[in-house]
Amino acid sequence: MVLVPLLGVEQTRHALDLACRLASDRGSRVLLLAPLYVDWELPLDAHFEQEEAALRIELARERALAESYGVGAHTRIVRARPGELGRGVAEAAAEVRASLIVLGAPVDSQRGFRRPFSRDVWSVLNDAPCPVMIATGAPPRVERAVA
Repeated sequence: MVLVPLLGVEQTRHALDLACRLASDRGSRVLLLAPLYVDWELPLDAHFEQEEAALRIELARERALAESYGVGAHTRIVRARPGELGRGVAEAAAEVRASLIVLGAPVDSQRGFRRPFSRDVWSVLNDAPCPVMIATGAPPRVERAVA
């Protein structure tokens, strides 16, 4: 099982592409996790009907993309506090015995070399029970001049 948390749209697409290729080569499945961030002043089980409906739509779209690779895909919404996504991802990964987490994340160069990723990415890296692959995005295309 390869687990893919859905974070940013562009980075998630790249991460999902990598995860589906790996899963297809190995005959694995993919678990797509959509985070539902709950503010600190609210209980984790607070009602978020509209947000959950929007996440289900996003999960269905990404699931269809994963299945287009011929890969079995499952979906789940995980509730997390801002900056603490790692705990929910780790629990899901342990539950399904994931062999890999593929995480799409942009490199934020303004943070410098000490913290090039967001707090959520670091929390996933710190809490993960299995290896984590960070997909920072598709490589930029180099255009060649025609002589």
